[in-house]
Amino acid sequence: MNSFIKKNIYYIILLVIIFISLFLRLYKINSNPPSLDWDEVSMGYNAYSLLKTGADEYGNRLPLNIRSFGDYKPPLYTYLAVPSISVFGFNETGVRFPSAVFGFLSVIVIYFLVKEIFKDWDKQRKEKLALLTALFWGVSPWSLQFSRTAFEGNVGLFFFMLGFLLFLKGLKNPKIIAFAVISFSLSVYSYHSFVLVVPLFIIFCLLFFRKEVFTNIKYYIFALVIGLLFAIPVVSSFVSTGGSGSRLSMVSIFETDILIPSIKQLEYDRLQGDTLGALFDNRRVVYFLTVAKNYFDHWNPDFLFFNGDGGKQHHAVNMGMLYLWELPFILLGVYHLLQKRTKSSLLIVIAFLIAPLPSAFSTGTPHPVRAIVMAPFFSMFSALGVINALQKISNIKYQILKIRIKYLIFSLGFLFFIFNFFYYIHKYYVHTPIEYSDWWQYGNKEALSEAKSLEGKYGKIIYTYKYDQPYIYYLFYNKIDPFWYQKNWDYLKTGNVERMKRIIGKYEFRNINWERDSKLNNALLIGSPEEIPENAKGLIKTIYFLDGSVAFRVVGT
Repeated sequence: MNSFIKKNIYYIILLVIIFISLFLRLYKINSNPPSLDWDEVSMGYNAYSLLKTGADEYGNRLPLNIRSFGDYKPPLYTYLAVPSISVFGFNETGVRFPSAVFGFLSVIVIYFLVKEIFKDWDKQRKEKLALLTALFWGVSPWSLQFSRTAFEGNVGLFFFMLGFLLFLKGLKNPKIIAFAVISFSLSVYSYHSFVLVVPLFIIFCLLFFRKEVFTNIKYYIFALVIGLLFAIPVVSSFVSTGGSGSRLSMVSIFETDILIPSIKQLEYDRLQGDTLGALFDNRRVVYFLTVAKNYFDHWNPDFLFFNGDGGKQHHAVNMGMLYLWELPFILLGVYHLLQKRTKSSLLIVIAFLIAPLPSAFSTGTPHPVRAIVMAPFFSMFSALGVINALQKISNIKYQILKIRIKYLIFSLGFLFFIFNFFYYIHKYYVHTPIEYSDWWQYGNKEALSEAKSLEGKYGKIIYTYKYDQPYIYYLFYNKIDPFWYQKNWDYLKTGNVERMKRIIGKYEFRNINWERDSKLNNALLIGSPEEIPENAKGLIKTIYFLDGSVAFRVVGT
């Protein structure tokens, strides 16, 4: 038995890492985060609609982009949710399960990717590095955060990593290069950021390995043709104004008012005859500085190690995207990588550096989803740093009170790792659901359940738009027949919808004007505490966020 364990120790460790990774992604996935956010609900209902009718909520058959709230999401996650909902039901687990699966599979992919990148290392050292990277990625807050929720970027990241692995494998066996390109293309069908990241990364791959490419040029030309044909539909939608391109216009820095201050400064410069000032204050300089600032936001230590970004659904309370213990090892790992660089390892650096570009050209930085390609490479750097640190520490001969210094350092380092990990787990499962429940639109399920129980008593139900897109929760939690909704969503008969208003049967989704709406006859009002006063006449129920603050007040008139 001992000889069997010794012979297969690496495989046993890998299985343990795989089990831990799977458990961390599936444990209480239906209840933490405490509610589906509106994007998750949208993908869930559209998947349900595709399952029942073969079309999305608007009646578009087998769409190549999901119209959703007018932001036209890439379609892959929604299609992946179709079999998941069929198996697990039209519920939180059904919606989130695909993300958990692909997050878990990415742990396996990163193990083999590291072994391929560092294939020139000796077998034992390479195996340790691959196992450490898989472990660090398996418990990474960045990976866990987006593997436990229906974030399309998480699925896109899996296909990007798989494409990277298949490309490196294809250098020896060019027949599989086409599969690498297909995998890269699937990442583009998963999330907007990959439309920019994937082409840039492929260009660098071809440049770095141009000798191998020209030796087997016919395979690469065939693969690129397949990839282009595969990706054209989603790319054309992305650059259009009526498809996914509308999402770009929502978040692009070029569509915001960042030029207003510089326009005023430019006018002042011209009045003063300041030619140099006019040069510095022009829009090109403003855009360049904005992009540079957005890009470097992603290396902000506060974002990475302490508090994350402003989107509280992207991280746990008092946690960044990475563990604090990783900081010195990331620096050491990057240093070693640059010292002992190979063409394969330099591709890690290239992918890492181009990862924040999609976010740099958009608002709201740093953004851990748009820059998600960065995430697994932090785990690689950390593992590389740990391997090199262990090697150096192992050579220490000094003792204190007959205790070898190296064992003391090993013990303290391991304890810090364990402490940091359980600190994160505590914050994620105990504090985050309570403190951030409002960011997860908690309360909609209970409010709609209350409305359902009372709807027979009232002629009209007005539901606040305070928390954005409430209609999709109505469709989801009431399991509204997609056939019916496809025929009735266009109540304006224009093919368009109002941004802050929806009417579905007797339900009217809009913001509440208490002074006016409280005078309505036989209406049920479901509003925020800012809209409906605490002492409102006809108060039926108060619904709370998990931190005890008021989410909704339900009033009958």
